[in-house]
Amino acid sequence: SVVNIYGHGDYWIVRSRAISIQGRYNATEWGIDGQSATRAIAIGGRFMRGHTLIIEAMDGQMTWDGDAILQDFPSSFEAEGIISASYHELEEPIDKIETHRPIHGVDLDLPRGVRVTVNRWAKHLDVLIAMRPQPGGQDGHCGNLNFDAKDDTLELISARTSLRVLAQDSLFPIASLDTAHVAEKSIA
Repeated sequence: SVVNIYGHGDYWIVRSRAISIQGRYNATEWGIDGQSATRAIAIGGRFMRGHTLIIEAMDGQMTWDGDAILQDFPSSFEAEGIISASYHELEEPIDKIETHRPIHGVDLDLPRGVRVTVNRWAKHLDVLIAMRPQPGGQDGHCGNLNFDAKDDTLELISARTSLRVLAQDSLFPIASLDTAHVAEKSIA
């Protein structure tokens, strides 16, 4: 998948007719030359039946429709038929270079077989999304899931769809204030 380590602001991670997963990317004190980190993710869309889940780094919070959830470590949250969330210590981090313990992890089971694992660090998130291709297609930072990595470059994704989330499409309650224009660079 494409990782843009320089863009700041809110971007589509996964966008389909029913599934909306957005990422908020901003610089942290650990970034080099303006590199971004994932500061938060927002999950919503029809498959969430009008609900929105937001997970922020440890300096933020986790919310369901704006209400704080998963405030204790460990803890769990469930909305029947929509979400099962477990906030607990994970054995292995998503990013194997991370050696800090404990690993504050959130495991999400969502409709349509979408599974999300989030590592919450002090100022950033690591996110792993597992899902099937969606009817009618999908796109975003994670590509279009057509099993052809050659068409998931930043340039080709940008030609198919706007990666930046428009204000009217945002799942975040407050628009990102960090929309600095930084030259687009990516690593695969």
